[in-house]
Amino acid sequence: MINLMNYSYRLKNFFSAKFSKQCKFHPSEYSTIDDKGNVVPVQIEAYFLALNQYIDKGSSVLDVGFGLGYGLIISSIHAKNVYGIDVDRKALQHCMGYLKGRLPTLSNIDTYDGYHIPYDNDFFDVVICVDVIEHVENYHKLIDEMIRVSKKGVFLSTPNRRPEYTNPDGSPKNYWHLREWNYEEFNSIIGQHGKCEWHCINGPWDGPFTISDKVQENTMALSPFIYK
Repeated sequence: MINLMNYSYRLKNFFSAKFSKQCKFHPSEYSTIDDKGNVVPVQIEAYFLALNQYIDKGSSVLDVGFGLGYGLIISSIHAKNVYGIDVDRKALQHCMGYLKGRLPTLSNIDTYDGYHIPYDNDFFDVVICVDVIEHVENYHKLIDEMIRVSKKGVFLSTPNRRPEYTNPDGSPKNYWHLREWNYEEFNSIIGQHGKCEWHCINGPWDGPFTISDKVQENTMALSPFIYK
């Protein structure tokens, strides 16, 4: 099994002054490139979880919201063809600059409108979507689209709503997030889209992490797989 437990992580502070309540930006204004050079350890762990559990050798994978591109690279360890879509044009330009011609399995990356995935039904074996759904207003619509273009199903990962990352009014301290969920809330949402297999990523901010099928006191991310 491949994981990053022994890797050195460069940490970021999600809750610096730019994430304070005084800021009035809309989440749509966020660009992953604003955080270029910073790696979120639990996102890396989520991509490796998807790789180890659901991406078979020679499969075709779509990364929805590829951001800085490390999910594309991790998926390519097993996948024969890797695709990516993102609403962020700056992320596209960034990844085109450093991945095109260097990642042989990269078939195509492009922007999209956040809801309509420009591929036919069952085009991909697996769709992965890490730390995206919490930014999306109509998340049911996006989940339906991801299921439509997948053959096997959709791997999702989103932050577990934890007290230390939540404002007194219940809103996320990370103001780029429209909302965050606890296990019961998110399980209720994804249960409307099909049978799912549950994974929780547990540990401190910088790892190392453990994976469980039930939520723990130190669960950082909720990472279910929805079967088609």
